[in-house]
Amino acid sequence: MATKAKYLAEVRAKKGRDFSPKWDGHDAWDTNQFLRHFHSSMAWYRLESSVKELKPKVIDWMGRIGCTKEDISAFKKTKDNRCGTTMGAIAACLIKGMPAIREDFNDGKDSSAWLRTEIARVISEGKDDKDDSDIVVEVKKDVYIPSIQERVRDASMLMTEEIETAIESFQTDPEAFDPKAFKILNVLKAKQAKAAHARIIREFYNRDLEELQEAATTKDEQLKEAYSHLSKVQLRKITAFYQEIVSACEMLAQEAKINRKPKAKKAVPAEKIVAKLKYKKADEPLKLVSINPADILGAKELWTYNTKSRKLGKYIASEFADLGVKGTSIINFDENKSVQKTLRKPIDQLKEFKAAGKVALRKFLDDINAVDTKMNGRINEEIMLLKVQ
Repeated sequence: MATKAKYLAEVRAKKGRDFSPKWDGHDAWDTNQFLRHFHSSMAWYRLESSVKELKPKVIDWMGRIGCTKEDISAFKKTKDNRCGTTMGAIAACLIKGMPAIREDFNDGKDSSAWLRTEIARVISEGKDDKDDSDIVVEVKKDVYIPSIQERVRDASMLMTEEIETAIESFQTDPEAFDPKAFKILNVLKAKQAKAAHARIIREFYNRDLEELQEAATTKDEQLKEAYSHLSKVQLRKITAFYQEIVSACEMLAQEAKINRKPKAKKAVPAEKIVAKLKYKKADEPLKLVSINPADILGAKELWTYNTKSRKLGKYIASEFADLGVKGTSIINFDENKSVQKTLRKPIDQLKEFKAAGKVALRKFLDDINAVDTKMNGRINEEIMLLKVQ
């Protein structure tokens, strides 16, 4: 029998003709003829057809023998690979006229009964299969993606085209070469070279610069031989050019440091700033409740009341900053203007304080007949935070 590849080529060449096994005249075959034809038919279907191509044969056969529409539909919905090659080949042979039963073949067993059993098994096992016949799986080829470092290095090398052209001009005519004629810094800036590019370019040319500098003073015979074709003047010229390259790169990197914006400090949440501030939250006899300490941040004034010393005080922000909190203290207040006074009748005076508006509060402390004492900024568990403005 021809190989599979050769056989398929022959089948494709004779496309349009039906070369599937025929079963005409099987009644006249003896046992050996029938057996040989059966095995060659099975081999032909395994060689010629895929499972996907043979499944329709089973469906065709089911329709011919009167299977229900529900069974046919259920079989169709199962995955193609559940239908084996043997199932498809048997169905195709039965359609072509192969007898389902022959006494001298397979112990007289019924091939159609076997096929029915296999179909029932496939339907049972594949009842939860999803129809994936229309799903196209796209196989993506592995594509090399260069790293950021590789991209920066490649971009840096492209920026050196004019530098390399200048070096070639020196090699062509060392006498006419003028290192001062090439403004390397301007060249790199025109290429929009950044600090990262400059560092790579500097590293690239610095190795040659070190060798040139060594060649001018070395006693190494091999190195002296390598540059023996250059006069001292020519060696100084090319060395000066490489120095200009390195200096330009260093300047670019330094300028980037100077122009770099300082890293913005992350804003600290107000609740975290005032977390350590200890104060009295409420006073039942005085019917007072403290404000949220976070309201102090950015305020111009803060009124406090010490329930132990009976002192009502007012913090006034300094000329240069608003009030703030640091640990357990008030900061950024004017030490001269921030004062407190002792209340003789706290209940009455604090009731009047709560009812006072902005205008009345301006002279509230002045109207209290008591001696002024300066505020120290410290807040404790006896002090209430009354009001901010």
